[in-house]
Parts: sequence; C-alpha cells; structure tokens
Amino acid sequence: MVLPPNVPDNLDVLYDIQNYLEFNDTIKSYKLQDDKLENFKLDELVISNSKLKNVSFISSELPKVYFSNVIFENCDFSSVNFEKSTLKRVKFINCKFSGTIFTSTYFENVMFNDCLMFGTLFDYSNFISIDFSSCNMKESLLSNIIIKKCDFNNCNLANANFTDTSLNGVDLRSCDISGIITYAKDIKGVILTSEQSLSFIKLLGITIID
Repeated sequence: MVLPPNVPDNLDVLYDIQNYLEFNDTIKSYKLQDDKLENFKLDELVISNSKLKNVSFISSELPKVYFSNVIFENCDFSSVNFEKSTLKRVKFINCKFSGTIFTSTYFENVMFNDCLMFGTLFDYSNFISIDFSSCNMKESLLSNIIIKKCDFNNCNLANANFTDTSLNGVDLRSCDISGIITYAKDIKGVILTSEQSLSFIKLLGITIID
C-alpha cells in the first residue's frame, strides 16, 4: 500500500512563487494556486507539507529537489529537469510531465493519478512503493530502475523502454504494452494476460506457427 501525503488542512497561502524563491529555497506548509515558475533555475528546492494546484513549472531546471508530504494537482512539469531528486509521500493528480527528467531519482510512497507522462525519463531511479493509475506513459524511459514495489493500473505503456529493469512481480494486465522494449532476462515473473504474453514471444526466441 502506498502511503498518501500527510498535508495539514489549514495552510497559509503563498503568492508569487517565483519572487519567493528568489530569496528562499524551502516551501513548507503553504498552499499555492494559479501561479507560474517557468524557465527557473534552482538546485535543491525543498517543498514539504504543502498543496500546489494549477502551478506551471515548464522548462525549469530543478535538480536535486526534495518533496515530502506534498499534493500537486493540475500542475505542468513539461520539460522540467528533476534529476537526482527525492520524493517521499507525494501525490500528483492530473499533472503533465511531457519530456520531464526524473533520472536517478528516489521515489518512496508516490502516486501519479491521471497524469500525462509522454516521454518522461525515469532511468536509473528507485521505485519504493509507487503507484501509476490511468497515466499515459507512452514512450517513457524506465530503464535501469530498481523496483521494490510498483503498480501500473490502466496505463498506456506503449513503446515504453524497460531495458535492464526487472519486471518480476509487476502486474501489467490492465495496461497497453504494445511495442514495449525490454530484454528477455527482465520479464521473468511479470504478470500479463494471455494476449499480452504474445508481445514477449520474440524476446524468448519462440516461433509460433498455426
């Protein structure tokens, strides 16, 4: 079970996030809404015990962020660099991550619900209790990932790249896995429907002739 964020009900409102971050690198116990932080550069941003809604981070350079107990709703993270970040007890609802970079990131108790994640880069990350539900992850890069607990529910994983990521125990039965890229050694223990299993026949060197 993925633990949800623990966010207080009563939060102070933070206005003008960009101006605030010109003098601070930590956002704690705030509510932000209808704001922009686009083309912004900041290393090691910390956001905790907060809720952000309708905030755009497009094309920002934000490596090594630390998010803890945060809810993001309707936020746009397109082309954002979150490389080498840490996310703990974070929930993303209806957010956009097209081309977002999460390379070498640590995820623990993180939920992505109804998110657009086309071409998102997760390579060399750690998934420790993470849930993807109804997300479009087409052509995303999920290679070289260490998975301890990961659920994919009704996700579009078409042409996603899982090379060098063990899918042992991962249930993909509700997902579109057409064109998925992986190695034979990595699919041992994956959970599929009988129809989906045909996608991996070639990887196993099996030829079926009716």
